[in-house]
Amino acid sequence: MRKITILMIGLGRIGGKFYEQFSDMNSDQVEIIAISEPNFENPLVDDAEKRGIPNYPQFEEAIERFGEGIDIIMDTSNRPELKQAIRQKLVDSGNQHSVVVPMVVDYLMWYLLPGAEAIPQSHHKNIGY
Repeated sequence: MRKITILMIGLGRIGGKFYEQFSDMNSDQVEIIAISEPNFENPLVDDAEKRGIPNYPQFEEAIERFGEGIDIIMDTSNRPELKQAIRQKLVDSGNQHSVVVPMVVDYLMWYLLPGAEAIPQSHHKNIGY
């Protein structure tokens, strides 16, 4: 089985749950290779450091560092302009491998989590992008 590598952008309420789930998975199958969390007060930043997962507060640095070594970029900010910036960085760097998870897939995966509650729609209404 092929290992899937993940860059997690944002470890807030939703991203934090995904981080915890992915961290508990078999690292031969799924590995978080980097996070991008600008809030150093977030306790998951310390957890990531203990696990040897580097934090790049500016996501661009992680994309530059790992390039096509990133299979999936999971941004749970629900900010379309951030997803657009991520995609533009991939284009500018010539990365045709890494995939940015669309918001609608974030929601689908969320609903699959044990005990998932409703996600607040506080950012915007367009979840497809």
